[in-house]
Amino acid sequence: MRPWEMAAQIAKCVMGDRWPQFSPVKLPRVVLGNLVLSLDPELEPEEAERKLYDLIRGRRGIPDNARTLQEIFDLLGGVLPVPPVGSVVAGLIDRVARGRRLVELLERRAMDWYRDRLGSGGALGLLRAGETEDGFPLAAQIVCEALLEDLREGWSRGWRPRNCLLLLDDVDTPCGRDFLRALTAARAHRADLPEPRGHDPLLVVAASRTWPALGPHWNLPGTPEYLTAGGTRYPPQARRASHGDWLAGRAPSRRDRWWYPVLLPDLSRAEVARMRETTRQRPGPSHAGFVYALTGGYPPAVEHLLAAMADRERGWDARQENDGWTEQALRALPSLDWRSHPRHPFRDFSHDLDDLAASSAAANLADAEDAGLLSRPWRSVLEELDERMWLRTDPAQDMAPVFHPWLRRLLLLELSRRRRRGRPLWDIAHESLENLYGSPREGPRDGLAMVMYHRLARVGTEPAGLERLREVVELLDGRFNRIDMAEWVRQYNWITSAPNRLPTGVPLDDLYGELNREPGEPAGGTGGEETAGTDAGPRRDRPAGTDRATVVRGLVIDRWFLSDPATDPLRDRRQSVKEGLKLLARYAATGRAVLVNEARRYDREDDDE
Repeated sequence: MRPWEMAAQIAKCVMGDRWPQFSPVKLPRVVLGNLVLSLDPELEPEEAERKLYDLIRGRRGIPDNARTLQEIFDLLGGVLPVPPVGSVVAGLIDRVARGRRLVELLERRAMDWYRDRLGSGGALGLLRAGETEDGFPLAAQIVCEALLEDLREGWSRGWRPRNCLLLLDDVDTPCGRDFLRALTAARAHRADLPEPRGHDPLLVVAASRTWPALGPHWNLPGTPEYLTAGGTRYPPQARRASHGDWLAGRAPSRRDRWWYPVLLPDLSRAEVARMRETTRQRPGPSHAGFVYALTGGYPPAVEHLLAAMADRERGWDARQENDGWTEQALRALPSLDWRSHPRHPFRDFSHDLDDLAASSAAANLADAEDAGLLSRPWRSVLEELDERMWLRTDPAQDMAPVFHPWLRRLLLLELSRRRRRGRPLWDIAHESLENLYGSPREGPRDGLAMVMYHRLARVGTEPAGLERLREVVELLDGRFNRIDMAEWVRQYNWITSAPNRLPTGVPLDDLYGELNREPGEPAGGTGGEETAGTDAGPRRDRPAGTDRATVVRGLVIDRWFLSDPATDPLRDRRQSVKEGLKLLARYAATGRAVLVNEARRYDREDDDE
């Protein structure tokens, strides 16, 4: 479909919407433009003009787009009998009968407007422009100008309570992009006329999965702040968008000032729960929270996972209705490895994923580049991802670009599978980031806590992995009661949000036992950055035989599991974290209330971490 054909479809919808209390709206300029562009561009000017007038007066059939034109002519007042035809010439009209009103609209009002716009050649000036690469944008713009003028004229007759709202979905197709470009060019041209004839009533709300060409005034969502120019803007979130915000920050360019990009949110947990209720095949827990946490609310991923759950439920017998969704059943869902899905971000990705997968180990892409994970040629690839709306700036990361949560999950899965020079790429990436954060040039950031985030990511059940876990526990245990308790909780939450590559086929309790099998450490923890002090020993309000380091170790493992829905899909570790924090509060010299309040947070099932 071409832009003027979209304009014809819009004309059909507008003219077909009849309100008895208002006069009907006619759009003859759009119709005439489509008639002209349906002619053979190889015709001589005189022959083309004769055929056009024959079409208007009903002596010839209408080629191309006949179905749309037939409906439009009916709405304008004509009569279009359509004989039965084959599929190749579907819609060909052999005879067109017109009333006087139709001839007047097309031959006089519309023709006069095209003569004013294009000079003596009139509407026929569109014919050759529409078939050439250079003239195509101009032809599309002029038909869009005709649409706006028709709407302005229709809405100026009498009073109408509403403007004309046009909703377009998936405009990131070539036709959708061409139409929006033509429409903004048409608006800009009409605004620059010496004597504007008034405002048109059209408001277009278009949804796109990719970033359209909006001009330099608008920054892509993933553009680092240091690369933005003065006076430019990030697109607002939908909840903050308003007409006043658009007016206050419009672009200075005539063409670009009509755009107002708004970032639509991913699906909320409540929306995922409603979708789950419409697809589930059995009673019992819905596990919508698991779906939401795993996908980040990304709609295609949510739909894919819900469909997989529904398919699995159809195969259950009656005995599995209430307990079919076990931990292992949820972990075994085909939720991550679906490269054949049409909307998978890497399905048509022409680049090798090594650098991109390695970058997913970092908290943000600026750190990934500083750690040497992202080579210079990959900047253009990141721009491509940004245009696909896979990047965003994160205030928690100093407005550095970060991956969408779902994309990062897929990249981490790729990272866990890849090797480089005989070593797991997972280890190489996280070691590089440890080196980055451990260097003095990182300055004010707490480098050691960030190092331990990546050290925990490399923890496994092998001896080297268990040693890394011991180092993480030593750091947190050593800092307990030596820094502000709220800051300690923040560091604990950050470190234990590290990704993992733990095997999904092993029951969670078995994994916990493997990671916690190391003999208990001495009271107070040794060998860490700070010594634990003498407050780690038993007191009357502490359970006998349990030292603080053991409590911290269990808390680290439990929350590390809990932070990944693919590891703990039933969120069984929530209760363990809550009880562990309450137990740890008994060892606190100050700030007990901070730990108790943090423990209570895990009682709220709707809390998305």
